[in-house]
Amino acid sequence: RSLTDGTVWKRDVSDLRQFGYCLDNIIPGTSLIEHAGRGAFASRDLEQDSIIAPVPLLSLSRSSLEILKKRQDGTVEKATQLLLNYCYGHANSSTLLFPYSNGVNMVNHHSAKVNVKLRWREGSEVIPHSLNAKYMLEMIALRDISKGEEIYLDYGSEWEEAWKTHVDNWRPDPVDVKHYAHKMNTDAKFSVIRTLEEQHTNPYPDSIFTSCYYKLEPNAIDKLKTTKQSVGIYNPGMIAPRNLRPCLVIQRRELPASSSREGKEEQQMVYTVHVLNRPTLDAAQRIPRGHRHYVNVPREAILLSEK
Repeated sequence: RSLTDGTVWKRDVSDLRQFGYCLDNIIPGTSLIEHAGRGAFASRDLEQDSIIAPVPLLSLSRSSLEILKKRQDGTVEKATQLLLNYCYGHANSSTLLFPYSNGVNMVNHHSAKVNVKLRWREGSEVIPHSLNAKYMLEMIALRDISKGEEIYLDYGSEWEEAWKTHVDNWRPDPVDVKHYAHKMNTDAKFSVIRTLEEQHTNPYPDSIFTSCYYKLEPNAIDKLKTTKQSVGIYNPGMIAPRNLRPCLVIQRRELPASSSREGKEEQQMVYTVHVLNRPTLDAAQRIPRGHRHYVNVPREAILLSEK
């Protein structure tokens, strides 16, 4: 049954003790494996044979992940959605199982340093009272794992051979070269954001745009409708995914150096940005058409995002 039919699920503490799992044993971070991107790390010391994370599974049809991809040169090719890389399944099966618990999709393969395994949920692999997933795996520690240690799973020899073949044969497609915003945001050479003027002569890749964390004050829309230009006030509490929106970087200037807790001088930058709307913003957060709203924000409030 769905939550939209008015059903209210009531569970007592005994139900939580029997079926509950700890969901914060692993946290995301940059993987120690070269070119692996992100990985999962232990948030605390974890004992051998303990449950690292629950792994509920959604059943998907393999054919549902097939797509037609239009390349920049106008040609069309058959491809599969990226979601396929995160599914469990047999090569000859039409059914895939997608794990969607906290952090489990970030656990990378490492056959030599493997420290966790998967097993069916003890007692029964069927999940009781579930609205979505019907089956459950559990991720189990093969040995004691220290806080901060990366979590590794052995994907199997077939996967390892397939990956090696892919790496040996892969060549970048000059038509569909993609620049990943996550990598750029963690690269020191992009620590200084280019202004709009600088981007005229030194542009970011076509797939990248600047965005910032910003939220209009309550009832600000009525005031904005009466003017053509305004200046907002930023505060650190605005850094949240729901407040991320496109922006144009107009100006960058240095603030007087300040001392860090370690006694080192740190140079701070402040950016003047022209705040724009994104399609999914609430009406109370949508800047009126034709109005220019500016705000001064620190570097940590700006991200490079993908179109």
